[in-house]
Amino acid sequence: MTEHTSSERYFVWRGRNVTRVENLSDIVFALSLTLIVASSVPHSFDGLIALWREAIALAMCFALILLIWSKHHAFHRRYGLDDGPTIFLNSIVLFLIMVFAYPLKFLALFLVNFFTGFYRTGAEINAVMPLDSVAWFIIIYATGYAAVFGIFALLYAHALRRKEDLGLSESEVIMTRLEVQQGIASILISLLAATVALLMPYGFAPFGGSVYFLMWPVMSFLSRRARKRAELVYASAGG
Repeated sequence: MTEHTSSERYFVWRGRNVTRVENLSDIVFALSLTLIVASSVPHSFDGLIALWREAIALAMCFALILLIWSKHHAFHRRYGLDDGPTIFLNSIVLFLIMVFAYPLKFLALFLVNFFTGFYRTGAEINAVMPLDSVAWFIIIYATGYAAVFGIFALLYAHALRRKEDLGLSESEVIMTRLEVQQGIASILISLLAATVALLMPYGFAPFGGSVYFLMWPVMSFLSRRARKRAELVYASAGG
């Protein structure tokens, strides 16, 4: 077997060289971040003073896009796939990131304004969007979130189908299944967030977004369970 470099305990990295697909992907990720930041340039001193709210919203957007980039990077390093299905699914991810860059910033800014009491300061006329539109906007965001991580689930499912060609070890198979399970969990939580936002009374729709706080315990549970199994397999194989 060809020697591979690795920076993960349970994976050898098969993607040793950066492909043209990854180069294009990095450009799209960088462009999405640029679009989000460029829309925050203040045009007045008052705008500069209020920039702290923009900074919080930017941090939220940056964290999510960085999470997506990290998963994208790990996939290509772990499997080194550049076949037709991989390129097709990767293209969908890039398209979704471009499409949802502005809605992501829009929603993040609204949530920052809402939860910092912006609506209670008499500045309603400057609100990012009316409260009666929030539920539908959360549905739009949840749809985008579910779509992106659903595509990642399909990418990892594709890697599972090619496990023999890739020579995946048993521990690698376990961790690959974990990625599929986490993608499915992201879809279900997004559907729940959209449903809660739609059913909440007027004025409480923003709390539908709080459903995403379930991500941490759910993902942690799935990760701990998979890592425990992978550790047993890894140890029994002599590391």
